Amino acid sequence: MNSAMTDDFEMSDMEEIEFQQTMMEAVSQQQQPEQQTVPTSQQVHQWEVETDYSEKYCDDIYEYRRVTVPRGMLNLFPQGRTMQEIEWRGHGITMSRGWEHYDHHQPEANVLLFRRVLGTDPKTGGIPPEMAVKVQQRACYIAELEQMRERMLAEQARRNELQVGDMF
Repeated sequence: MNSAMTDDFEMSDMEEIEFQQTMMEAVSQQQQPEQQTVPTSQQVHQWEVETDYSEKYCDDIYEYRRVTVPRGMLNLFPQGRTMQEIEWRGHGITMSRGWEHYDHHQPEANVLLFRRVLGTDPKTGGIPPEMAVKVQQRACYIAELEQMRERMLAEQARRNELQVGDMF
């Protein structure tokens, strides 16, 4: 399914071709220690045809979308991290601006998870100021939860050590 039909931003065929070429060149020029193989334009075109884009769904801050890619693409993706926009676009994934690859679906490595802030301008990727505040508040809340979790795990480990010591 082509994203030009599934998303709220549409490029002309010529703009799409130029954009794909630009993205492929940019990906091939990236100087990263784990630089991946750059797909051929024929591979990218075939993957575009085989890639499936889910409907969008949302919570109070983000809208989300799953992108299912052909399994043959997996060896080109970086391992252990998410991709920057320039990378996933270079691999033929096409969506409007502002989408962030934030995770992989654990049971199926070929299902990529994307999100963007509600109200994001699909042409520029710009975030509304009031939503930027909400995103920051959520990030702080999640950081607090993570700190509490770490303290609880440390306390649990300490108690386990005391119990083992009392046994002897």
